[in-house]
Amino acid sequence: MSPQLTPSAQTVALQALSFLAILISLPPLVLHWKNRNFPCISLICWFLVLNIFNIVNAFIWPTDDITNWWDGKGLCDVEVKIFLGSYVGVPGALICIFRSLAFVLDTRRAALVPSKHQRWRNRAMELSFCVVIPIIASVTHIIYQGNRYFIYAGSGCIYSLDQSWVSLVLGYMWPLVVCFIASYYCGLVIYRLHHYRSQFNEIIRAANSGINKSRFLRLFCLSLIMLLALIPLQTYMVYKVIQTSLPWHSYSWSLIHPMRSQIVKVPTYGKIYFDRWVPAASGFMFFIFFGCGRDAHRMYLSLLSHVGLDGYFNPILSTSSSGSFPRKTSKSGSQAQLLSLEAQDQRANNDLYRTHTASTALTTDIEKNRTGTTATSTQGPTRPPKAHWLRRHLTWTSRPFTSPRRQAIRSRSTPNLAVPTNTVCTSAWAGTSQSRESLDGDSELELDVHPMSGHRGTDFIRVKQVIRQEREVQV
Repeated sequence: MSPQLTPSAQTVALQALSFLAILISLPPLVLHWKNRNFPCISLICWFLVLNIFNIVNAFIWPTDDITNWWDGKGLCDVEVKIFLGSYVGVPGALICIFRSLAFVLDTRRAALVPSKHQRWRNRAMELSFCVVIPIIASVTHIIYQGNRYFIYAGSGCIYSLDQSWVSLVLGYMWPLVVCFIASYYCGLVIYRLHHYRSQFNEIIRAANSGINKSRFLRLFCLSLIMLLALIPLQTYMVYKVIQTSLPWHSYSWSLIHPMRSQIVKVPTYGKIYFDRWVPAASGFMFFIFFGCGRDAHRMYLSLLSHVGLDGYFNPILSTSSSGSFPRKTSKSGSQAQLLSLEAQDQRANNDLYRTHTASTALTTDIEKNRTGTTATSTQGPTRPPKAHWLRRHLTWTSRPFTSPRRQAIRSRSTPNLAVPTNTVCTSAWAGTSQSRESLDGDSELELDVHPMSGHRGTDFIRVKQVIRQEREVQV
């Protein structure tokens, strides 16, 4: 085969797919960041870094012209360590995901609020499998490292292993062992799903884990597909290593140490190393399972509302805010839409009724014929200091994603309901009171006449007006 002097179709496809995978992996990353799901964040970040490496390597070494290649010193030293860490970090993140899902279905250890010991134990497990063990796998590479690294055309930096039994034990066996541990927790989740299939909804609601049924099933299916793909892949890699490295030689530090500075450049004739396609495919899987759901839809609408483009891309929101809705020609469709809107208005009013103050009391004390009276003082709300523009835009990721349709329904159904901001300072006196009800029944007026000792011929009149707010639902 002749060397490939122009970028091959596989190289261009890998760059394009990796770039697209990075873009579509960002919405799931934001969703899991808001949910504080560290294993999922770690899993997405591992594949994001690997996709970035795919793009960079394909730009630096696109062809088989090895005479003009850069030797990759510094960059490849970092890349090969991260690649080795990802072989353990990805199945380690799957262990934490399956373990958390299994604990959600564990009715024997169900608790409304986890104890401090349980929280620290979960954090230690997540940090161990997602961060600490991958770092150890990267550092121990120096023990069984053959030459410095390989450079493949289109694929970039490839790690090198010594042809001894140490490479098999420390390099290739650990990813497969971690996959088997993840398989145990996956089987535990499947068993509990089958055992509690009739009570699944009640267990999810009572778990108080911040996860609903849809998110649970999507997370489980994504992790299961990745695990089913990783186990055959890791098994095949172990088989190829044993096949190509036999016969093994005895391990010797002094024997492999002189070759640590050797860099081997390999033309691939337009072929891409097989494991470079895994990060690109994983990005699309993240988007399919977490970029097309209801949570992601609310996030997209919230982002459009944040930048002021919600009226252009959300016709439901624009029509709802103006108070007009599309009409249906069918009578049954109109009745169904009317019932749906009435139910939404009822839910919106209930939410607003619980959120705002149930009743507002206004008490005014009027003192007649007295010098040096205490005047009513009102102060307007002070304007908060203007936040920095970067901090103001970054706070979007920490706010909850609310549905713009629900916001429009609230503003349409209950306009001009605001919490009063003025403060009235009054005084109070003790004494007997005579009250009378107003005509409409919505307010009460109390007149208290008090003879005050020490002030000759001076009477005080206390006027107390209580305004009750009634909830009114228009159908």
